[in-house]
Amino acid sequence: MESKKQVTAEDMARWMGKLNLSLEQKQKLAEFKEKVGIPADAKFDGVQDDITCYRFVSAKKWVLEDAIAQYKAYLKYRVDEKVDEIWEWEKRSKAFSPLSWHGYDKDGRPLIYENIGVIPASRFASLITVEDHHKYHTYFMESFCKVCREQTIKLDKPVFSTTAIVDMNGASLDSRHFVPYFKDMAEQDAQNYPEVANIVIIVNSPWIFPALYSLVKPFIDPNTREKIIVYSSSGYLDKILMYVDKKVLNHKYGGENKEVLPTVKGLKVDGSEEMLSKSVAARDSFAFSKEITEKKGGKFSWMFMLESLDINYKVEWKGKKDKQSKVIVEKSRIEKDNGEFDVKTSGVLTLTFDNTFSYLTSKTLQYGVVFTSMKVLKANAAIEAKLKKQAKKAEKEKLKQAKRAAKEAKKAEKRASK
Repeated sequence: MESKKQVTAEDMARWMGKLNLSLEQKQKLAEFKEKVGIPADAKFDGVQDDITCYRFVSAKKWVLEDAIAQYKAYLKYRVDEKVDEIWEWEKRSKAFSPLSWHGYDKDGRPLIYENIGVIPASRFASLITVEDHHKYHTYFMESFCKVCREQTIKLDKPVFSTTAIVDMNGASLDSRHFVPYFKDMAEQDAQNYPEVANIVIIVNSPWIFPALYSLVKPFIDPNTREKIIVYSSSGYLDKILMYVDKKVLNHKYGGENKEVLPTVKGLKVDGSEEMLSKSVAARDSFAFSKEITEKKGGKFSWMFMLESLDINYKVEWKGKKDKQSKVIVEKSRIEKDNGEFDVKTSGVLTLTFDNTFSYLTSKTLQYGVVFTSMKVLKANAAIEAKLKKQAKKAEKEKLKQAKRAAKEAKKAEKRASK
C-alpha cells in the first residue's frame, strides 16, 4: 500500500534540495514545469511532481526542448495505454518473468533481481505476446515507481532509481527469441521511465552474451548503457557489495539473504535449441542436422565457437522437394561464426564441421541452431513496424516542438528589441 502521508510543498522542496542542483538547473526545471503546465499544487504522484520532472529534464542533459517533447509523449502514453488502470495486471504479473525486487540497496533504492537465463525463450515467445508483456512491464514499472515514492517519504530523501542484478546463467542461442521483448522494454523505459537505473550488474554472462547484447544495445538509452557492467561467473561480488549490504544480498550471489528468488514455471523447451558441445577429432568431421516440418517455412539462426584454434565449416539446406542440398555458407579455418537463412518450405538444415586438415589436434566446439516459424516472424515484423511508426511520430512531434520553440524565441527577440 502506498503511504497516505500528505506530502507538502515543504517536503518536496527539502527533497529537491538534497539533489544539490545548480542555480541554472533550478531555473531550467522551473521553466520546464511552466511550459508543460505543471500546477503549483501538483501531487507527489509520479507524474507531475518535481522529482519526476527532474528525471525527464536530467535524462535529456537539461535540453528543455527535448525534455518537453519527451514528457508530452509520456503524458500521451499514459492516456493512450490507460496506465492508471494497469493495476488489474497485479494477479497476472508473476506468469511473465522472474523479475522482482527484494530489499533495498545501501541508499534505499529498490534492489531488483532478474533471472533472464532460466527462461526458455522460444517457449516463452510462443505463449506470451510482446503486447501482453508490454502491459506487464508497464505494471512492473508503475509498481516500482510507487515503491520509490514510498522510500522517498520513509527516508526523507529522493529515491527514484534501482540497483539491478541481471543473471544470464543458462542463456543460449535460444535467448534470441527475447530480442523483440527486450527492444520493447528498452524503448519503453527510455521514453517513459527515464533515469530509473542507478547501476545494472549483469552476472554469469555466457560466451554468447556479446552477440545477444549487440542485438538490443541500440535500443537502450545511452545514459543507461553507461551504467551497465558485465561479469562472467566470478568477480562480481565486490562490485555488488559496493551497492548492496551482504545481509540484504541474496545468497545466490554471495550474500547472506536465504530468500528464494522467483522463477518461471510451466515453460519447457526443446533441448536442441540450447548450446551443445562436441569434440571433433583430428582427421574427422561432424555434421548436425535440424529438420523442420513447417510448410510455410521460417528463419534459421545458427552460431558456433571453438575453445581454441580453427575449423572448416559449411551450412547446407535441402527443401522438401529438392533433389540435392544447396550450400548456404562455406568458410575455411575460422574459430567462430553465426548466420541466418530464410526458408519457404519444410526441409533440413545441416551444419558440417570439418577437421580433416588437422593431423594431431581435436577441436572442441559449442554450437546451436534455432528455427523461428513464419507465424512468429510475421508477429515480430508487425511489432517492429509499430515501434518504427511510434518512433517516427515521436520524431515529428519533436520537430514541431523545436519549430514552436524557435518561433517563440524570435517573438521574444522582437519584443526585446522594441
